[in-house]
Amino acid sequence: MKRLLKALLLLSLVGGVALGVWVLVTRRRATLPGAPYVPPVTPAPAPEPAEPEAEPGGPEPAAQAPQPGAAAGTEVQAAAPAEAPAEPEPEVAWTIVEPPPEEPAARPAPSAEEPSPAEPSPALAEPTPFPSPVTEQAPIHAEEPPAQELDVVTAAFESLAAEGAGIEQAEGAGIEQAEAAFGHPVAPPSLPLTPPPVSAGEDTALLESVEEVLADVPATPIGTAANRTADSYLDEGNVYFNVGQYRLAIERYSSALELSPEMVAAYYNRANAHTRSGDYDAALADYNRSLELNPGDADALNNRGMLHLYRANYAAALRDFNEALAIDPADTTVMVNRGLAHLHGGDGAAALVDFQEAVAVDPADAAAHYGAAQASAMLANRDSALRHVRRAIELDNAYAREAAGDPKLELLQGDEAFIRLLRESGSRSR
Repeated sequence: MKRLLKALLLLSLVGGVALGVWVLVTRRRATLPGAPYVPPVTPAPAPEPAEPEAEPGGPEPAAQAPQPGAAAGTEVQAAAPAEAPAEPEPEVAWTIVEPPPEEPAARPAPSAEEPSPAEPSPALAEPTPFPSPVTEQAPIHAEEPPAQELDVVTAAFESLAAEGAGIEQAEGAGIEQAEAAFGHPVAPPSLPLTPPPVSAGEDTALLESVEEVLADVPATPIGTAANRTADSYLDEGNVYFNVGQYRLAIERYSSALELSPEMVAAYYNRANAHTRSGDYDAALADYNRSLELNPGDADALNNRGMLHLYRANYAAALRDFNEALAIDPADTTVMVNRGLAHLHGGDGAAALVDFQEAVAVDPADAAAHYGAAQASAMLANRDSALRHVRRAIELDNAYAREAAGDPKLELLQGDEAFIRLLRESGSRSR
């Protein structure tokens, strides 16, 4: 009721101020140059008070004479024929000048007996701050503090966790129960919830149930996930060897030998891997063990002979090559290797015999032709050396680069035919 009375007083005050301003503006606009004449709203001077409304047909005081400042020939609207009723002066003034458009129309003041159902004007209403989400939810949180929400979440979580539910499922169910209880969203707890510890009695019961389940399980040892064999390690080692991973190949061959200590192939392949990696001592030991287990292996003899040749042990190399050729006399590879052993050992004639025998068995063996050229040059046989080196380059053009700087072909250095041969081979390589 107090607010309604206060609003009515404010409306009355504003209405009076607005009316006074409007009258002042009306007078000021009527005195402007060129503005139409507006009779004053004040009553005519007379010893007796003027009536608010003139009787019909009666003379109007303001219409007897023109006002100063009126234009010549301008007739006053009130000077109408006597028989025509004149409108009151205030109505003439109201019809000439309209109120300013910016001023709002005043509402009629409601009576004290009948309260106005409309709300007060926004200009007169007291400003109300817009409530933030915290302000709107404050009464809810005031009744139930966050500590009680956490208690509800924790209690529901522990109950569901004891029944065997997962941690995330139990926590989500606890939050749903808290939201349903308090009527607003509940944030998850900042600390992770953990299920309550199992009591000693429950722990004992759990162990007993597990023992009952395992009572019928046979007590067999758990084996490895995959039982590897020596052959599987050998095959895996060969794969690594073929791609140049000699260290990994050696590891796989060693694993095969741990399962099968007398596997000849594992010793032989591991010896080859040691040779490629530069560990000649380990390679020689594996070759020896491989030949102990299989003395008639011509490949193992040839490879061990090459290992002796690399280490400049020419006599041991010749023994292995001779044994290999005794097993397989037609092996041109062993023939060429034995010829190299003779050549590096300084016996050019024996070397030339081995190379020529290899050429006789396989005329397309470029290595045999090149070895024959080296042996012929050592024996100062220029024509034979030039013929064999030409044939070697024809079969494999890569020998041209090797021949250009080979000290064993010193006899041919500076020879025009040899130089022309190297130039022709160089143009073919392009």
